[in-house]
Amino acid sequence: MELTKTFRFEASHVLPKHSGKCSRLHGHSWVLHVSVQGPINPTTGFVQDFADISAVVQPLIARLDHRHLGTWYNIDDNAQTTEWLVFGLKYDFYPTSENLLVWIGLQLKDQLDWSTLSIEETCTSRATLTREEYEGKT
Repeated sequence: MELTKTFRFEASHVLPKHSGKCSRLHGHSWVLHVSVQGPINPTTGFVQDFADISAVVQPLIARLDHRHLGTWYNIDDNAQTTEWLVFGLKYDFYPTSENLLVWIGLQLKDQLDWSTLSIEETCTSRATLTREEYEGKT
């Protein structure tokens, strides 16, 4: 059986490598869906307690909420940007929904046995990452 818990946060990003309007600073009301799979425990009646999922994911949501996801060093529109500052850490991160989902998977992997992560950047756009896909990437 699969359970899914939904979390919401507000955050901005900019995609300067994009040729469209997303190359400018903008924000989203992001929706993160975290799913876990397993059998129903006959003692508790749960696959996993939703409160346990929230206890792991909510601190991560607090880190993302009302933040800018990625800060570019070179703001020149024609610049080739390769360095990013994310939550004060410099590493190769370009803040697309896809990359954000992989980053979230990395943050949760040792704390929660998630099966699927999905993020909505708009009400009509969603990216989904399965645990199998994630483990093939790491």
